[in-house]
Amino acid sequence: MANNKQAAKKSFYEVVFGGKPKVVRAYLIGLVDGTDHDVSIFFSFEDGVYHEGNVERLSELLHVRALDCHVIVDSATSTLLKKKAKKLPSLTGLEITANRHIRSASMEFSFEAFAKRYNDEIIEVFKTLPLGLRLDGYEHNVKLDPSAKGVEAYASAHDYAATGSGTIVGRVDLVIELKKRLHQFPLIKTEDIVLKLA
Repeated sequence: MANNKQAAKKSFYEVVFGGKPKVVRAYLIGLVDGTDHDVSIFFSFEDGVYHEGNVERLSELLHVRALDCHVIVDSATSTLLKKKAKKLPSLTGLEITANRHIRSASMEFSFEAFAKRYNDEIIEVFKTLPLGLRLDGYEHNVKLDPSAKGVEAYASAHDYAATGSGTIVGRVDLVIELKKRLHQFPLIKTEDIVLKLA
C-alpha cells in the first residue's frame, strides 16, 4: 500500500531546452548516468505529448526561431537541471528556457467497434485504469441492427456497432504509458497528451 501512495505522489516537470533534440538527449544521458535516483525522462515529440502549435512548428521548419526540445522529467532530475542551467550554454550550447511543474496530463480518445468481443476488450482497458488515472466525460453507445447480420465488415451497415469517447486524466507518466498501451488496439484513436502546468 505504501508503494501505491508513493507512486501517486510522484511529480514531474516539463523542461524546455533551446537546442537540437539529439544534443539534448546526449546531455541528459550523460547527466543522469550514475545518479542514485529512479530517473524518468520522456521526449514530447516521441511520446505524443502536445508541445507547441502549428505556427511554432512552421517557424522552426523555416528557421525563423531557434529549435527547441520539450522533455518531461521527474522532480529530482528537474532540480538537478535547475542547478546546472547557468553553466549549460557555455558547456553544451543548450539553454533551458522553461522548467515548469506538471499538475496533470490529459488525453482524449475515441473508438469504434463492430463486434461485441472487440467492444468488451476496449471497455476492460478503461475499467482497469492504473491508480493515478481517471476517466472523464466518458460516453459509450451500442447500436444493434439484427437486419444487418451477415453483412461484410466494411459495409455501411453492421448488426453491432459500438462507439465511445472520453478523456483520461492523471499523472503524466501514467498517461504516456497508457497511450503506448492503447496503440495495441487499432480500433482506439488517441489524441496528443495535453499538459496542465503550474
